[in-house]
Amino acid sequence: MEISEDQFTTQVMKHLFESRGIDLSGYSQSFMIRSIRRRIGRSGRSDYATYLHHLLSSDEETNELLGTLSINVTEFFRDRGAFETFSRTAIKPLLESKTGSGGLLRLWSAGCATGQEVYTIAICLAQELSRLQREQRMLTSILGTDISSAALAKAKSGVYTKEEMRGLPDKFLAEYFDHTGDKYVVGSQLRKGVRFSRENLLDKPGSKFFDAIVCRNVMIYFSRAMHDKVTMNLYDALKTGGYLMVGRTETLMGPPRALFEVVDLENRILRKK
Repeated sequence: MEISEDQFTTQVMKHLFESRGIDLSGYSQSFMIRSIRRRIGRSGRSDYATYLHHLLSSDEETNELLGTLSINVTEFFRDRGAFETFSRTAIKPLLESKTGSGGLLRLWSAGCATGQEVYTIAICLAQELSRLQREQRMLTSILGTDISSAALAKAKSGVYTKEEMRGLPDKFLAEYFDHTGDKYVVGSQLRKGVRFSRENLLDKPGSKFFDAIVCRNVMIYFSRAMHDKVTMNLYDALKTGGYLMVGRTETLMGPPRALFEVVDLENRILRKK
């Protein structure tokens, strides 16, 4: 049975809201259709009706569609001031607290998309280690998770175009990346201790006891109920006293808000009580 374009987009948006709590009502229909058509072609379906049936019955396809809809847009040092503040107010004291303890510093980029945020955190970590004159051998772990397999594959490759490197200072380009032709490749120093895994933030986190979590510009797409659920999952994954940084336009609401204290309001850096 054929369905109209309007009916199709309405059903897709309804499915994403009900299954993932993601509200795309603010997206233009033309953008939605362009993005979904790309996914239809890659999935091997030929029309709206057959693709919709496939989407409604496949958790895998739902995740891949979300990736295609560019919810995973990111860049290196997106909002540089926020990461500079996070480095100073969270990473530095965490490193200092590990001095002499031999402990492992664990960080999580939740909703890492194509990996730029993970490697940004790795740069911040390397810079603070250098300032503290600590050996790079210090045990550190950075986990990047996303629901999109395609985004994670790019993140794992660590290969980016010149355009994708925008916002990154030249000194970092020279120190942490290898330049090959028209591509930049993440160097071995940043790759140490970095791993990627596919996870849905609505599920209970696969790992816990993180010292800090960065989850920026992800929850703005969630309904209120799903927003609270994701926040509680992040809370559970943090150690007591651990840090959480969300996007500048994101605010914790309801019961989860009382579980954190504000470290830096402007940059939305919080600490688990």
